[in-house]
Amino acid sequence: MSNYCITLKPVYSQTVPTPEGVKLPEDWSLSWHQAATIEALHNYDVVFNTAMTGDGKSLAAYLHVMTSRISTLAMYPTNELARDQEKQVHNYKDKFQPKHDPQIYRLNAAILEDFISTNKLPTKQSGLINLSNQAEILLTNPDIFHYIHDFRYLRRYKKGDKLKGENADKLFRKIDDNYNLFIFDEFHVFSSPQVASILNAILLIKHTTTPGKKFLFLSATPSELLQEFLTRSGISYKIINPVSQNAYCFSPTNDNWRQISQSITLNFPKGLEPSMRSSYDWLQENAKSVILKFFQDYPHSKGAIILNSIAAVKKLKSYFEEIFEPLGFKVRENTGLTGETEKAESVAEADLLLGTSTIDVGVDFRINFLVFEGADAGNFIQRFGRIGRHPGFPIYQAYALVPQFIVERLFEVESHPLRDGENYDRVTFTEAIRLHYPFVNEFRQYPKRWGAIQSACMHQELKRLSSQYPETATDFKEDVENAFDVNIWHKYKQINQCLETSKKNKKIIEEARSFRGSSQLNCAIYDSTNPNEPEYERFKIYNLPGILSNFIFEWMNKAEFMRQAETSEVNTTRFQETLCRLQLTGYRDVREDWRFYYPENISEIAALGKVQVLQGLEIYQPHGSGINKISDAVSNRGLVCFISDRDRTYLRAKLGLPIHFQAYPLTDKYSSSDRRLPPYTIAFGKSALLLETLLWYWKPREDEGWIC
Repeated sequence: MSNYCITLKPVYSQTVPTPEGVKLPEDWSLSWHQAATIEALHNYDVVFNTAMTGDGKSLAAYLHVMTSRISTLAMYPTNELARDQEKQVHNYKDKFQPKHDPQIYRLNAAILEDFISTNKLPTKQSGLINLSNQAEILLTNPDIFHYIHDFRYLRRYKKGDKLKGENADKLFRKIDDNYNLFIFDEFHVFSSPQVASILNAILLIKHTTTPGKKFLFLSATPSELLQEFLTRSGISYKIINPVSQNAYCFSPTNDNWRQISQSITLNFPKGLEPSMRSSYDWLQENAKSVILKFFQDYPHSKGAIILNSIAAVKKLKSYFEEIFEPLGFKVRENTGLTGETEKAESVAEADLLLGTSTIDVGVDFRINFLVFEGADAGNFIQRFGRIGRHPGFPIYQAYALVPQFIVERLFEVESHPLRDGENYDRVTFTEAIRLHYPFVNEFRQYPKRWGAIQSACMHQELKRLSSQYPETATDFKEDVENAFDVNIWHKYKQINQCLETSKKNKKIIEEARSFRGSSQLNCAIYDSTNPNEPEYERFKIYNLPGILSNFIFEWMNKAEFMRQAETSEVNTTRFQETLCRLQLTGYRDVREDWRFYYPENISEIAALGKVQVLQGLEIYQPHGSGINKISDAVSNRGLVCFISDRDRTYLRAKLGLPIHFQAYPLTDKYSSSDRRLPPYTIAFGKSALLLETLLWYWKPREDEGWIC
């Protein structure tokens, strides 16, 4: 199979004189965007830094805390990126030697649970307050930030119709008073639900704390939706864009430029089908002739393979180990199912690292060889940005495993933007990728339709705090209504209508108030596929659809699973609400064909066009140990879902659904279970709410929904 091949020119970032009041380590200089970010944070509430990958956005973020005493709460979308940035911040501290000696901590759900257990603290709330009191720099995830500002982690109870217990500001006010700068890294990986959640939090902070709090978003592609909301709610913001300021060049004419990316040869293999199997087959076929040969031709090389499927990574790891390790090359993995020990060591140790989205978001690789899949334009640019960040290699080479129809758009069809064998600058190339990839839906109607449900719940809490914050509820309401173009009282009515219909519909409101969505189909698993993994790290959580499609597994009863976990000194709290417990024993060579099944007539339910809580779903799968017990577990659980009478393939193509969108095939008693293309589609959790916003206009006008 032949390739199209282009060369990306090296990239240089403009350096500028050190701003007054900033003291840098010896032989350091700032890029234009770093100095501009410092200035913007003095004058604006919100700042977006859109510098290229590898140009030091992290330093722009942490200059304030390293040069003056500004406490910082930083949010990262993946645990791997937070771990990577923790090392970077410690490195900054070593270099800058700040006099106030800021303490640095990293926090996620697992670390919080361990901290509470180790220090014998009574609640997550006390753990969060304890950690924030100690850390002037706290690195966490936006999920925890969201739940703090959605009034979770509070001790409360209902007495009649009234809510008793701790005030809503018991935790969020303490956290917000402790920090003055809030950093959101790689925020472009999120969609409109997360944009709505963060805006709600920003507005809450604006109206309940002392003025002067700053918010910094680090993203090559800032959210236009968030910018619209900030403008409507009267929050000032500034975009720091080096491209628009000509602060990048590709052939410097003087010394005021610092190289941030090396020249890269990028190959596009021809003829790949738009299927997961196509990339897998290419990697097997070219493991020796392309990948191994590169490592042999260029000793001391480092490489990565970034794929969409965890199962593909798991299977390919064994394949590459057999080829590479006898020759002295280390092969490692880093996925959502990789244990923490191997994750922490993999990036530094590996000669060839295989991973998924855990490593494509912002992690700083020192590699000169890359093979990657690109699910969409943003994903392509993100993953390609992992290579070429560090000098010292004789050559930098990458392979983009994208479907043939995209290759044709880039190289073959009329007015195609790229030519085989030509050189391109990174700005021109990035624009070509954005223009010629299929669109991915941004779900722009979600904040108005569902995101404002959280706003209404927050407003209700603020009304209860009227003695502490006399004008806050009114001001918050005005800003939310302007931002989302909603009426808060209408949202109250819709919430009440939903809850009056059925008590179980509380799950729908909880889904709307969640950050990334609930974990309705998450399973507790004991992973026995990696014999070298520490015993206590084999207890994990993974989603049921992924397990059914890709893994060989066995059923485990709850008591036995919990006993084994406790024997291994694993905190079992996170496994309590999981759907079921399974032992992973291997990986399927071919993805299993399965679908959800409803034992009655589903057409009337689909015709309602509403998000609902449905019980009685089952699973049809031709093979698989323990499938009947899993089906029973699914059937007994009420699941927040949305059902469409269009098949999944049609919806994905028509609506531009993201690759990992939780939409699955569905049949009922009147549609054959062995039919190749099930006639219905079912979406769960947050995906159900998102899909409903897209399909609302397909419903009759007289059909009333809960949210409008």
